[in-house]
Amino acid sequence: MNWFSKLIGKKEEKENQAPGDDGQAARMGLPGLEGIRFGRYSDNNKSRGQTQSWYKAEELFKQKQYKEAFESFFFYLHDEEENNVVFKQDGDKFTFDLLQGSKKVHGECDGTNILCCVPLAQMSDPITAVMRRLLEMNFNMYYCRTSMDEHNVLCMIFDTDVHSVDTSKLYYGLRELSTKSDRMDDLLLADFNTLKAVGTDHITHLSAWELEFKYSYFRRWIEEGLKRIDGLNQDAFSGAIAYLLPVILYRTDFLITPEAKLLAEMERISTIYWARKEDTTLVERNQMMKDSIRKLLDITKEEFSANVYHAKSTFSISAPPKTEKIRDNIYNANKDSHWYIDNKYPDIALSLVEYGVLYSQFIYSMPSVLTELTSVFMAVLHTDFFAECGLPAPLYEPIEKKFNKEAIEETVDDILKRYKDKFKGMKWDFARMKYDNLYEFAISFSEQMASMNLETKR
Repeated sequence: MNWFSKLIGKKEEKENQAPGDDGQAARMGLPGLEGIRFGRYSDNNKSRGQTQSWYKAEELFKQKQYKEAFESFFFYLHDEEENNVVFKQDGDKFTFDLLQGSKKVHGECDGTNILCCVPLAQMSDPITAVMRRLLEMNFNMYYCRTSMDEHNVLCMIFDTDVHSVDTSKLYYGLRELSTKSDRMDDLLLADFNTLKAVGTDHITHLSAWELEFKYSYFRRWIEEGLKRIDGLNQDAFSGAIAYLLPVILYRTDFLITPEAKLLAEMERISTIYWARKEDTTLVERNQMMKDSIRKLLDITKEEFSANVYHAKSTFSISAPPKTEKIRDNIYNANKDSHWYIDNKYPDIALSLVEYGVLYSQFIYSMPSVLTELTSVFMAVLHTDFFAECGLPAPLYEPIEKKFNKEAIEETVDDILKRYKDKFKGMKWDFARMKYDNLYEFAISFSEQMASMNLETKR
């Protein structure tokens, strides 16, 4: 076994861990919450060594040194904190397994060809509607195709010969295979109740207490958000409502991290604002979004449990943003929030600031340093939720309206130190932080995030 196989072929973490501690998200900066992930998985966080291994793999493929090229490539894919890839090499042959949400991709190379396969679902008898869905899936894929094995298991496949592959083809082929299979299996099972789930033994379901409190907050944020919106004039406050509705989704996405059909439905609702912008008024779009969010309350605890679980991933489902996009999202929302402060609507103003921070987390594959800082930001705004998660001491006391300034700044400083080597130009001006009230804190904290220099060098 070579050095890389020893490195990433290590055993999985023991099963008797604390709830939520599934071996992922150890990088989270909040003390006591190291095993709980906030935000979506992002592969936009490679170490400098991993980045160099990508360029090394490119050169090795060009030189037809395939054994070493594959070794460098899978080192690039491996996330030490996720333990998401197991790669085993035997001369020119190799096998690998990589995790993506509810799916495990298995690949084999005989020295000449590479075959990668993911089971989607098992079908007892051929169903015309299912086969038609598989054909539609084939039409929308660039590298992969669907298939069915001798046991009537529906699969997704990516294959290629060694001599025509390079880092880009291998990466995007595996990414399409992983991300699409992770989505498609859930949608197939939801739409066709005769299909049976397969290949999901690696996921960890929520413990009883975690399911209880996350389902409670899922409903609470929707009910409280809709109640506040229903109390506003739908015409005069249409702009505010256009912020308040999606922030319900973005908060749920960041703090509860839904998967499967629930995530797909939340993404669909989020697009309503833009879908018919040219021929539908803002008030009408708000109503459509509000109706869709209200329907989420029909989700039972059992259905919620099937869509919220702990799983590991290898690929992001979205692209990384340009720094100016993150900055614009925060500054534009903060600018719009000022009117609501001036006109005595502080709760709406604070939600707008929250929107500016969370929008990028929902849309893009974010650098981990910003995701960790966002978790601190959210821990101040939502102390009750974080207390349920197990945060030992609150960063903000809502009754006394008192900030734990020392804990906030120590946590931020610890986060920044861990990323100093990667982002050498990154700075945080603690002197510009404000602790007069929640709104002033949120503005000052979010704008520090927006102004960070996250430039990296090759």
